[in-house]
Amino acid sequence: MLTDFDLRVRGALTREIAARGYAPSNAELAALLTCSAADVERGLRALHNAHALLLHPNTTRPWAVPPFALSPGSCWVEIGERGWWANCLYCGLGLAAAVGADADISTRLGGEREPVVVHVRSGEVLERALLFHLSTPPRHWWDNVIHACASFQPFRTEREVDDWCVRHALPKGAVVPLPQMWAFAREWYGDYVRAPWRKRSADEIAGVFQRHGFTSPFWSLA
Repeated sequence: MLTDFDLRVRGALTREIAARGYAPSNAELAALLTCSAADVERGLRALHNAHALLLHPNTTRPWAVPPFALSPGSCWVEIGERGWWANCLYCGLGLAAAVGADADISTRLGGEREPVVVHVRSGEVLERALLFHLSTPPRHWWDNVIHACASFQPFRTEREVDDWCVRHALPKGAVVPLPQMWAFAREWYGDYVRAPWRKRSADEIAGVFQRHGFTSPFWSLA
């Protein structure tokens, strides 16, 4: 179980990444929380073990604090003159929702050659015809969350998804219209910067999936 202090660590870390574009040091985070660096490190380990963030192996240095990536990901999210990495387009959409501003999200179709920019304007995604394919089901996301995010890619057509899965020997998962994925990202990540951070229970996660029409066996957490 995460403690109130652990949740404070996650919230403060998220807000600092949103403000800076990178993660503060553990010492800086400790100063913000008026605690010791050892306390912060214990909190970060607890959050890592609870799948609330990802640490670099054998360290207490954050690697991914969803929706933010702390090393180059497949997406670059620009809001005004600021920018952040995201490990997939879903996280990029979530980042735009969390910061709460118009955004340009640069990525590539299928993670391959062709670049594409997804625009968020006035609370809507403009590229309404794009599809988003999730190859890895939610119950396996945290088996290797970096790989899971890498397997989530945008496409123009479902035929392109099928060809991509064959070409890379990856399973076909869920294919979701981009506006539907944006609505999901807005609910999931929309308060990550503005509200005290908390981790959803399995029942709450299932409820979010249900509200956004994610009801196939792919979305089962069991």
